[in-house]
Amino acid sequence: MKKLLKLIILAVLFMFFSSAAWAQLYSNVRQGTVEGYLLDRGSDFVLLEEYNGILYKLPVHEKAQLLIDNRPVLLADFLPGIEVYAQVRDGKVQFLEGYSTVNLGYIAPGSKVRTGIVARIDRDQIQVSLATGDQETYFASPVTLVQKKGVRVPLDVLYVGDRIKLYFDEAESRVASRIVIEGDSIRIKNIYKGTLNSSNRFSNSISLEDAQVFRNGSWQRHNNYMSLPYSVDIPLYIGGFKIPITNLSFYNGTTVYMVTRDFFNTERIDRMLLKNRHEAFYNGKIQDINWYTQAFELGNNKNFSFNDSTIVVKNERIVDMYSLSSQADAFVISDGFGDSRLASLVYILNEDINNSNMGSHHLYAGRLDMVVEDLVRINDFFVLNKNQWEGFDQEKELFYDNDTSLYNMEAREFISPAEFYSRPYSGNADKAKNWYAYIYTDGDRIASIGIMKNLDSLLRQRVTTGIIETIADDYHVGWTILLRNASDWSNRHESWVPKNTSVRVNLEESLVIREGKIIAPEDLRTGDRLYMVRDDFRGRVVIVK
Repeated sequence: MKKLLKLIILAVLFMFFSSAAWAQLYSNVRQGTVEGYLLDRGSDFVLLEEYNGILYKLPVHEKAQLLIDNRPVLLADFLPGIEVYAQVRDGKVQFLEGYSTVNLGYIAPGSKVRTGIVARIDRDQIQVSLATGDQETYFASPVTLVQKKGVRVPLDVLYVGDRIKLYFDEAESRVASRIVIEGDSIRIKNIYKGTLNSSNRFSNSISLEDAQVFRNGSWQRHNNYMSLPYSVDIPLYIGGFKIPITNLSFYNGTTVYMVTRDFFNTERIDRMLLKNRHEAFYNGKIQDINWYTQAFELGNNKNFSFNDSTIVVKNERIVDMYSLSSQADAFVISDGFGDSRLASLVYILNEDINNSNMGSHHLYAGRLDMVVEDLVRINDFFVLNKNQWEGFDQEKELFYDNDTSLYNMEAREFISPAEFYSRPYSGNADKAKNWYAYIYTDGDRIASIGIMKNLDSLLRQRVTTGIIETIADDYHVGWTILLRNASDWSNRHESWVPKNTSVRVNLEESLVIREGKIIAPEDLRTGDRLYMVRDDFRGRVVIVK
């Protein structure tokens, strides 16, 4: 009734006001989104009223994507009064979706819910392992709302191994209207091994002697004695075979491997297996996988079998064995010897700027050839491609907006878009006044940019990944971190090479980026996973994963 009354009032207003008078009430939007109601449309424009009452008369791009209830339509199919969501770029509607009120199979929005673990990601397709043991494929649309820790985030933050909850607005739909990603509790906390001293079936806990923790590619002494709780429904394996968790007490004195996670600030065992024969460490690139025999071969010609007992860790998440892939760099803890090696744990080292093929993030370095409102042109630039800098003797245009993080690395201060294009950052005939930048983009849109007077020597730089072990404001050099389980990318071998010691990196002159925004080094936290470009001790660009 309220919607009908609003439309009647607007119709009356149209009768009494001339088009010239109305034109003065229209608001403009160059970049962003508009959500609300469709008031009118022509052959190439739409008149929208946002929920807050602001009116927009916007041209529609000739190649705009048009949907109603997730179905492709023509602009003529949009009727006045329908609720719409529009994405605007360069002053034109690039995407327009409408939501009809009469829809077969309609359910209350969000009534259909599915929960599971992400098993595969392929563009907008998400394969999910459900509690039933089945795997189903669902889809995300450009208007799917994605949330993590109660905050809206881009879909490309999703990893294989994440636990998600999907909400649907139609009974038969596989297109999620909302996706909620579980917080960092899905990530593993530690990998332990120790001698099983006892197990308590009443408290669901085990006690260990000579407990060791996995750090920097080896076992490090952790505690002479420790106790850890476990869930009664976790699987237990020995020699590749599953055994009842109730039989655990019969294996006192046996070496046990455990992967833990945080459960409401309590460290608890998430996966557990028992050592059967002989332990060995191996590191290398997976050359080939035989899925029929469930075996893989490393580049050093070592062969391993694997099955459901194998714990596969990727991006600090436990993933299923089908996440193994050829050409992946892996660290393997095996049980057995010769031709009877069973992979107990496979730690995948691979990391990239993008979490999956959903992402389109890039890192550029180059000279600012032109800076105008909304646009940056760089010349003789480099782009980080497969973890190494690749140079191009040409120009590249990138776009920025009011949401872009702009940082002067010389003065160590943020600047506004107006300051950016009004100051002399562009190149000119006087080469001494050239400015350079590290530019982190989402497609061709600049998410963050760090500006400097001299470009670093990119040949000296390397790409490093790792987990923050400690972070401190060093009295002599400023904010410095210590990375554990770190790996360097080797251009020569085209593979990740794990470090056998923790890596110390200074962040005082770094561009630190979290979820596309520049943050201060002191905003980092212990346990954060980092992907960084560094010049030995000096970090230059640090991306929080």
